[in-house]
This record gives sequence, structure tokens and C-alpha cells, in this order.
Amino acid sequence: MKVISYTFNIGYGFVLQAFALQKFLIFAGYSVEHLKLFMPSNNYASEQKKNIFPIFIWKPIAILKKMKYILQNLFYYRKFFYKVNLKFTNNFAIDKDNCFIVGSDQVWNPNFIKNMERIYFLDFTDSAKKISYAASLGMREWPKEFEQMVLPWLKKFHAISVREDSSAEYLRDLGLNAVCVCDPTILHEGDFYRKEFDLRSLGDKRKFVFNYFLRGAVPRIDEIENITVNFKNKKTMVSVNKWLSLIDNSVFVLTDSFHCVVFCLLFHKPFAVFQNNGELKGMNSRFSTILGKMNLEYRLLQGTEPEGQILDIINREIDWRRIDEILEEWRNYSKKWLMEAIR
Repeated sequence: MKVISYTFNIGYGFVLQAFALQKFLIFAGYSVEHLKLFMPSNNYASEQKKNIFPIFIWKPIAILKKMKYILQNLFYYRKFFYKVNLKFTNNFAIDKDNCFIVGSDQVWNPNFIKNMERIYFLDFTDSAKKISYAASLGMREWPKEFEQMVLPWLKKFHAISVREDSSAEYLRDLGLNAVCVCDPTILHEGDFYRKEFDLRSLGDKRKFVFNYFLRGAVPRIDEIENITVNFKNKKTMVSVNKWLSLIDNSVFVLTDSFHCVVFCLLFHKPFAVFQNNGELKGMNSRFSTILGKMNLEYRLLQGTEPEGQILDIINREIDWRRIDEILEEWRNYSKKWLMEAIR
């Protein structure tokens, strides 16, 4: 079993969705490897570079990328990936018994996978089984040129699932049998992550609000201590297990991250999420899907609200028992769909 995820950017969402899908498949009895697409030693990716650029352009780029990867492993990644055991491989071997799963985070976003479309739409094989699990488009619909390019590849898929309701509807309008399933991180309950990442040992008795932001300005709540992790400021980044513990031990969370919202739900943590604006506005559909299912749409904010209004929303009571019921129903449906797709 080989899984293809978007691996060109290190973020908590990518790491944890890959980890969650890997764990679920291992628990189901499968051997799992993630294809290491960011390494220039990948044969298929290298062939693509050779076809597009002359050797004096692509070869130095490949060497620099490999050096960057090595340095990141020595310094930043070692800290970031602490307690995360993702198994990567450069092996692109294909036979009729192979099963390739592409998913989840941003794997079908045209802005993220430029020049790698054939890989993320699994057009390197016609013999292996092709499945997408909770693939995200990053927008409500693709540009027409991109749509026309990838549609023939999608028609060769054995089974297609996406992460957003709007994406499933859009692909069905294109004549594809697409369904909406939960993000891989939701395949497990909150206590699974507490145990896997030993979060109890990282408990913090302080009362604090956790701010985690990928893109926007970071708001502050002056009445309580603020702990901030800002993806744009690498100096604030912590390990994956520390990031999870900050969510789990906070009084409440402010974020613009989809996966941060997921873990707030799994850990029963009050939150407010700030929508994306400008060119990234299309990515708000991921918030609409998950918040809509939980009846928590009111927790999606514009980003211009005063502190008092944010606190009023944060303090609204959440029926966590009902949230758990909805998550469990969605989880069971998604597990069943994936297992039937693989078989």
C-alpha cells in the first residue's frame, strides 16, 4: 500500500493527517509507505524534471533540494517530527497488486502541485488500483484548463473521496462518483492522540489561550496569557506533540487552521476560527463542511471582530456529547468507505 500526500511543506496538518491515515491502514492489517516526492532521487519526479528542463537547470536544483532536505533533517525536522514515525520510500515500483492512495491535505490544489499533477492524479500507472481519500481541492472548483487536463486521469480511479461537501458536488457534476469523507485525523478519537503522543506528560497547569495561525494576523486576548505558534515565524514552531498538548491544555483556541479546528473538536476545546481572505478565500469550504456538520458555523469569524465579541462566541456552550456522536457517525462511514474501496 503506497500513499501520496502533499510533502513540499511541513505543517502540523500534513504530518498528522499522514500519520493518522498510516496508523488506520496499519491497524487494518496493511503495510504502508508514503512516497517521498520531495526527494530528487524519486525516479518519476526526476524524469518529469528532465522532460521539462535541460540538465544544467534541473540537476543543480535537484542537488540543492537534496542538501536542503538533509539540513532540515539535521536541525528543524528532527525537533518537529519528534514522536512521529512516518515511513517514507523512494520506491515507485508498480504491479497489478499495488494500491495507491492519494490524500489528503491540498493534494488536488492546482496552486500547490504545479508540474507534479500527473503524480498527484496517479497517472503513472494503469495497472494498480487508484483511490483518493479525503483529497482536498483547495477551492470550490478548478480553473477550466486544469479541469480538462485532470478529468481523464480521474476517470481511471477505482474510487474517489474528497474532504469537502462542495468538492464532492462539483466532481459529481463532472460525471464522477465522488463522496465526502472525514479528514484522516478524524479516523481516530482524541484519546488515541493523547496516548500516541504522550500528551499527559506535557500537561500545563497555567491558564492560557493558544493562538495558532498559518497566514493571518494573530489576535490577542488581553485578559489571559497568550501562547502563540505562528507558521510564518519559524522561531515559534514547536514539535508536533507539543502543538497537540498546547491545544489539549489551553482554556480555548484561536486559529485559522482547519486541522487545529479538528483537534479542538477531538479534545473538546472551545475555539474560534478565522476565515481565509483574498486569493485563499476558496479554502473556506473546508471550514463550512466541518462546522456545518457540527452545527458550529457561528464560530467562523471574519477577523475584524472586537475582543468582546470573540469572547462571547468562545463562551457559548458546546454539546460535546453530540459532537462526539456526529464525529463517530462520520468516522464509521469513512472507515467503511475506505475499506470497501481498498478491497
